[in-house]
Amino acid sequence: MQAVIEFINKYFTILNIPGTQLLLGIFIIILSLLLRKVFSIWVLNYFKKLTAKTKTELDDALLEILNPPLSYLILLIGFELARIIIGFPAEFDAVLAKWIQLGFVAMVCWLIYRSADVFTSFLEAAAKRTKTELDDVLAPYLKKVIKVAAVVIVIMKAAEILLGMSAAALLGLLGGMGLTLGLVFKDIVANWFGCAIIYIDNLFREGDWVMLDDGKIVDADVEEIGLRSTKFRNFDKTVSVVPNATIASAVVKNWSKMYKRRVKYNFNIDGISVQKLKKILTGLREILANDEGVHQEFHMVNFREMVGNTRVIRLYYFTKTTAWKEHEQIRENVNIQILKLFEKEAVDKLAYTIVDLSDDRPGEYEKMVKNQK
Repeated sequence: MQAVIEFINKYFTILNIPGTQLLLGIFIIILSLLLRKVFSIWVLNYFKKLTAKTKTELDDALLEILNPPLSYLILLIGFELARIIIGFPAEFDAVLAKWIQLGFVAMVCWLIYRSADVFTSFLEAAAKRTKTELDDVLAPYLKKVIKVAAVVIVIMKAAEILLGMSAAALLGLLGGMGLTLGLVFKDIVANWFGCAIIYIDNLFREGDWVMLDDGKIVDADVEEIGLRSTKFRNFDKTVSVVPNATIASAVVKNWSKMYKRRVKYNFNIDGISVQKLKKILTGLREILANDEGVHQEFHMVNFREMVGNTRVIRLYYFTKTTAWKEHEQIRENVNIQILKLFEKEAVDKLAYTIVDLSDDRPGEYEKMVKNQK
């Protein structure tokens, strides 16, 4: 055996590297190639048969993701062991070590890149079960962030090897580029932060009726909240697209978040008798008491005052819903019943009607009930 070793070292020594070390390194590389094949064909196929019996698809997707990167990692481990055993000259060994290190970084980043789809789909499913909505918006973008980060890490490592730049210098360069890009795309970044403010401050949600800056910007229903802008559906069915940065700096009035929706009517009726006035008051009270959309906790009809020959009647009620369309339908139903009552009682000298629609602030409802008692 010793003679064989001496023979190999005598005739197969290259660059002062003993032949036995070269042959052992080559053997390890060949062995890693065989192990890579065994892993790809036998081991993974065995696990595929096991995962096929499960109900979830996550394990199948993970196996598809792990297959190419892990098989190449086995090969890189073989090259690294061969490098250590062979013992190349210092300068060549340092360069080879860096390239193998780059390979390891690239394989890990490739694994992260391939797993981004599965990881973010899992997060999207989890985000749908949470009460907050900001994570639902950000989850789809997380996949792109993970993939970009994986590519940037590989580029930084390659630049360190090929250009001799340190990681600190590369981070400084990327930081300067990021600052420049931030100034160029500052409006886009501002819109992203505006989207976060909409969700964090709970300004509104899709389906709400919103007014921005007293209607100067928009007065419409929220149709879609995007990362850059928000779409509003106007009453004429057109669409307004408002940047989120504009919304974040605007005065937002959310009609859909009112505590109650109220309707206040002041009827001015000329020249009617006391008996007819009593019938009208009774009829108006019955309309509010019998309408299913009117909130029955509190509503009132009062003969408030006389202005000359005019009788002033105030009608005040709350609707059961704060949704704009349903609220308007309840008002319409009540209005039709009122007109029928006026036609029945032959009220033809109705001077005008004042309608005041606003929100019922905390404590106002209780104060009105207390005053009535």
